Amino acid sequence: MCRVDLTRAFLADKSLHGVMADLDLPPALDAVYGHRLAPRPFFLDRAEADRVTEDVRRFHDLLLSLPRRLFGGSLTRCADALGVPPEQAALMSADPPPFHGRADLYRTTDGFKLLEFNSGSQLGGTDLGDIARAIKESPTMRDFARDLDYVHPVEKLLRAIKPGTTAFLEAGGMLAKYAKGFASLQESCRRLGREILLGELEDLTERNGYLYLNGTKLDVVVRYFNPEQAVGKAEAFLKGTKTEVFTPLSSYLYGYKSTLALLSTADLDRDEQALVDRLLPWTRKLEDVDRDHVRANRENLLLKASGEFAGTGVHAGWLHDDREWNALLDECAHKPHVVQERVRPVLDPMPDDDRGWLTTWGWFVTEEGFAGMSIRTMPHEAGAVVSYGGNPDTRVSGLLLG
Repeated sequence: MCRVDLTRAFLADKSLHGVMADLDLPPALDAVYGHRLAPRPFFLDRAEADRVTEDVRRFHDLLLSLPRRLFGGSLTRCADALGVPPEQAALMSADPPPFHGRADLYRTTDGFKLLEFNSGSQLGGTDLGDIARAIKESPTMRDFARDLDYVHPVEKLLRAIKPGTTAFLEAGGMLAKYAKGFASLQESCRRLGREILLGELEDLTERNGYLYLNGTKLDVVVRYFNPEQAVGKAEAFLKGTKTEVFTPLSSYLYGYKSTLALLSTADLDRDEQALVDRLLPWTRKLEDVDRDHVRANRENLLLKASGEFAGTGVHAGWLHDDREWNALLDECAHKPHVVQERVRPVLDPMPDDDRGWLTTWGWFVTEEGFAGMSIRTMPHEAGAVVSYGGNPDTRVSGLLLG
């Protein structure tokens, strides 16, 4: 069954509507998300999942080609054009990063539209695969979900790295700040048969080319810190070349929102341009757009800080008056920002709720293809940014594949 048919069938069967309240969630996951579950599961057919993933893969290839197309192969010049400080760019290798990340999309009447592509391993929401698993295994859903399946993003992450002693690595005290989330990740990995160490960049030492975390030799580091956090702290990290680092700091470059804007300056062939037009709303660097145009089209534009995440630094023009919008434009004029066309998504129905809900489909991808989903959703009147960390009305759910 397709996404539409599965959703209609679920909504029509009132005996299923209590499933989210009765889920048997793992303890650490429950501590993070149990109080903020969406009213229902979400559905997608496998063919659609694979089709969008292939579009995202080709789009990622285009992003990787930008240093060659626009800057003579120089990652340094590309980083400078994106507004990346030189001390951060110096930490990035010129080697292309793997296809690994999360594409955040809205569903529209014309298909899925890309809001941003979060390239690399520093991704939230991978543990939501355990919500999908709990939905699939729920007694309430036994008959309905018999022929449905799920893909767990954490399982796909573990398949992408080599075996051995593995640490998930943050920096600058962020491990404590996000302690509940990392405990949930550890819980997911343990259930999948992999024990994971947790640490921070500052705790690393290097010996004979290997990284050590508090005295333990590491075969793999999964990176959660960003280049800004690594400045002045990465000496040991950069020397530990025999320890696999997943993903390299260079992957962060392709997650900058201003990287999306560079596509508008590249010489694309007809198929490449068709892909960009199909997937990406109009996106430009703020400095490249006529200010009068941005002022006049406030109702249809968003202003986004290039290197921020989790909804930080996103300003929806339609939620501001002219005076506020002009003040924002002045404030952001000399910082890396993009202007992006407003996407008008199809709102999602919920059981026993007349409101439409605004949903961000967090499409995880790896070299193997579709890698699961982070569903974040909220009543449409709750704002313009669906963010678990930034909007208390945001709820999460799991995705089942038909």
